[in-house]
Amino acid sequence: MPIKTFLRKIIDFFRNECYTNDERVDSIHMGGGQMLTALDYAKYFIRQGLDTNPNTYDGNMKLQKLLFFANLISIAKRGEPLFDDPIMAFANGCVVESVRLKYKNNYQDLLKESRSFEPSLTQEEYDILNLTSEIFGHLSAKELSNLNHGFDFWKSAYNRSQCSDGFKDKEQSIISNAEMQSEIEKIKSVIEQYKILKNERAFKEIVNGVVFYYSPENISMTDDIFEQLYAFSQNADEDVYNIYSDNGKLVIY
Repeated sequence: MPIKTFLRKIIDFFRNECYTNDERVDSIHMGGGQMLTALDYAKYFIRQGLDTNPNTYDGNMKLQKLLFFANLISIAKRGEPLFDDPIMAFANGCVVESVRLKYKNNYQDLLKESRSFEPSLTQEEYDILNLTSEIFGHLSAKELSNLNHGFDFWKSAYNRSQCSDGFKDKEQSIISNAEMQSEIEKIKSVIEQYKILKNERAFKEIVNGVVFYYSPENISMTDDIFEQLYAFSQNADEDVYNIYSDNGKLVIY
């Protein structure tokens, strides 16, 4: 899915919900050391009540997508995954199979473990979890699944895992870090646009009757930018857009 299409899809959620959210995850022990597992982070999300409709298929699916997007945010922000557990491509999106099965088969035990779970996190890990919760925590399992389907690497891994006899080759469904890295600009753009909508929505320019929201930390409103916006406004289909700079190139959507 092209990056502009992906951004327009997710921005519809942000405008109505997420940028007004000012919640934070609860207190944690700041520390750090060895990399935590996906199950550790799953316990953390469960502790925050983010597996909406808990102990259901949808609750499990939402938890899987939160883990997936947290891992992408980690790659986007610090160049490395949040955990080493394999991520697989299922019909409804990306899944950490060990966590999915634990949630499905032993939910009550997992809930008890989550309630008493006190992870030792680095500041980076805290920021990643917090950002994941802010951006994606209020979306439904179905909405997150639809967003997950916007990544081409999910589709490629899912298709190659399908066997001619109707069964699934789970080994072939594993998505590599390199595959996720190939589309990391999508999640970087999501992070940037979320910041604009949440924290800097007051920064706007009106050009030829069209409103353009932007982040001054990302883009400087030079004469060249205004010329491009004016040219765009001549045939604009909508009254409101967001803009940002992607390696010096103006992106409007």
